[in-house]
Amino acid sequence: MTDPFQFFTPAHLHDGSAYRAPVEAVDSWRKLAEEVRRELDRMGFPASVVPGGDPKGLPPGAHIWVNAIAPFGVTLDWDPPVTGSPEYVEKVLTQDMTSGLFSYVVTASEIIVRALCSVLKEAGFTVLIDHAEGRMYNYRVLDAPRFPKI
Repeated sequence: MTDPFQFFTPAHLHDGSAYRAPVEAVDSWRKLAEEVRRELDRMGFPASVVPGGDPKGLPPGAHIWVNAIAPFGVTLDWDPPVTGSPEYVEKVLTQDMTSGLFSYVVTASEIIVRALCSVLKEAGFTVLIDHAEGRMYNYRVLDAPRFPKI
């Protein structure tokens, strides 16, 4: 698998539009993302690979991102069904970040995505939770198992 961290320096030195990882790297991450999706599905977690960086239209559950730009590589997040509810959408549109519902969804989603990382680690995947900014983290999958558990 292509190491996503090797693209951070070129991205910081790149002028103009966002630096994109080479096609070969992105292709290897797509393959890894599909392996992650299969494993999460196998364990009962609904999961979708985010095509082209746009999660619109995907069902709730684990979203497996293939990032051609920073943060590069394969990352996970969790989209609970409640995010499509009128109550939740209203909180987001009014930017009511003090809402109990909003903070509950953010916290619960973080707990779930950490659990997904634990499941993948137990299956033999190499995972890493790294700090992005503020209270945000990247939930990364770096490599598939060398000896898959069948």
